[in-house]
Amino acid sequence: MFDYDEIRAYKDHEVNAVLASLLNDPDFLNFVAQQAYPKLNRVMSFWLQKNIRKKLKLQFDDIHNVSNWQNTIAPYVESIIEKTTDRFTIKGIEHLDKNKTYLFISNHRDIAMDPMLVNYALLSSGFSTCKVAIGDNLLERPFVAKLMRLNKSFVVKRAISARREKLEAVQTLSSYIHESIKQKQSVWIAQKEGRAKDNIDKTDTAVLKMLHMAGRKLGWDFKDSMTFLNVVPVSISYEWDPCDLDKAKELVMTANHEAYEKSQDEDFQTIVKGLKGKKGHVTIQFSKPVKLESNQADDWGRKIDEDIYSGYDIFDSNKLAKNILDGNTPKNQSKYQEWLARFSKVDDENYQQVLKNYAEPVRHLKND
Repeated sequence: MFDYDEIRAYKDHEVNAVLASLLNDPDFLNFVAQQAYPKLNRVMSFWLQKNIRKKLKLQFDDIHNVSNWQNTIAPYVESIIEKTTDRFTIKGIEHLDKNKTYLFISNHRDIAMDPMLVNYALLSSGFSTCKVAIGDNLLERPFVAKLMRLNKSFVVKRAISARREKLEAVQTLSSYIHESIKQKQSVWIAQKEGRAKDNIDKTDTAVLKMLHMAGRKLGWDFKDSMTFLNVVPVSISYEWDPCDLDKAKELVMTANHEAYEKSQDEDFQTIVKGLKGKKGHVTIQFSKPVKLESNQADDWGRKIDEDIYSGYDIFDSNKLAKNILDGNTPKNQSKYQEWLARFSKVDDENYQQVLKNYAEPVRHLKND
């Protein structure tokens, strides 16, 4: 038996106590005030946060379980989508059965938006939301950890170096995911650790092998574990990435063998930037559940990759970047002007990396 308390999402009976703790968290109240009234918060922070606390308490008094919480925040998620996207498209939902449970494995572009959009797509289509795997690097601020675990997130421990502790953490994670599926609770996980900052989406077989650990303890073959988990590849496509320049700069520094050190609170600021930044057209594509007879993780990884690649929505921003890299004249002049306005002040080395990142999905088009 495994103890999941350190990593699990919150249970219904814990919701009221967690919400009460948030109302008494100055960091949380300050964050809400900053996002809602940034100018006013600078001059009247005490009064503003006091009033925000009163308003939130009225809302929180009607929330008594996780489902209540998710239904309460759904309009806010919808507002984020309306404000930061020109269009949000859901595809392939017909491949799913509302009476079945799935392990959604997706490419990973944005820390918070990716699972949020997947869950919004499910909820708005009449499905139950899924649990979400998040790295422990995102939980430095206590209120962020609480909000995420209220929203069905569970923790993937990354900051472990000791081999034995790491093995125990991976085994616990695998068991937790299996238990969630067994309890008819779908799960979302990225195809590899962290975001694909270069937009090269390739499933890490170590993730698949981790998923099999709980099944292996039961004597299952690899395909038995994958079949039990009911793997559904998910493609997430953004026309514009709010963090595109940040990713490019990090990649360039790494390529130049320069030490890249995260600034204090960088992950949190990246979450905020991803939530608030303009994204243009965004598409979520659900593939059919994977059915393979192979017991090889590589075969399952390749199939997941193929489904994610084929599910891409290729936008004008991607085609434009590919044309520029190939030395061709951009065909969509209005989009080109938008491109120039976005990147005209970027130095050449970082600009070249931005081009590569946006052009990457086009490489996977058939007959490209």
